[in-house]
Amino acid sequence: MKLAGKTDVGRVRRENQDDFRAGELPGGAAWGLVCDGMGGARGGREASHGACDVIERSFQDHYSRCAAGSEEQFLTQALENANHYVFQKSAQEEALAGMGTTVVCALVRNGRAYICHAGDSRAYLFHAGRLCQLTHDHSYVQELVDCGTITPEEAEHHPQKNIITRALGVDYRLSPDCTSVVVVKGDLLLLCSDGLTNAVPLKEIEAMLGKIPFYDLPDRLIEAANAAGGADNITALLLGVDPVEVQRHG
Repeated sequence: MKLAGKTDVGRVRRENQDDFRAGELPGGAAWGLVCDGMGGARGGREASHGACDVIERSFQDHYSRCAAGSEEQFLTQALENANHYVFQKSAQEEALAGMGTTVVCALVRNGRAYICHAGDSRAYLFHAGRLCQLTHDHSYVQELVDCGTITPEEAEHHPQKNIITRALGVDYRLSPDCTSVVVVKGDLLLLCSDGLTNAVPLKEIEAMLGKIPFYDLPDRLIEAANAAGGADNITALLLGVDPVEVQRHG
């Protein structure tokens, strides 16, 4: 595996409430994580940073006990631990009341990628020149699309697109969604916050993934989002199926 990621404040916000982490694991495996905080400047930063800390510790302290077949259970538990942390911190500090964060987390090992998420931060698989979305947004607008009230095209510019229906820290219970997909050498996983997907059309992202060198991709994706307006914080994390190398920017 090879890893590269970057986060950027964007062109409008004064603070960056996104965070991300990634790392290699024994046996050629790797993991990655993107969080997009919400709840005011301090609250959003605290939620995303705290959730990332908890999930990172789950990989550091407990991954050795993640047996084959228990990958989705492991990821779900990691996200539930982070949810408990953010919810408790929000309840204990008045200045942080109501904070939360989206999350998308990936574990790649033994030719398969396992994804667990809550909110509208997304995971995509780039395979054979095509980009496929692996996650399903937990958002009000996505619910409107699912029930046929609006079209996917109308959803792209809907004024209530920022209303999230599931996230870490907003309730003491969490029901993240999990999925998995086969990956082969040459495939890329993209984990990102909505600052990227709201600004850059998926066909443009797909074209960039197919022609730009791997370690240049986070910079170029963020440049494209900022060139399109960059209204929100932007985070792009790439996991490439190849021998492990780690590179982090931002």
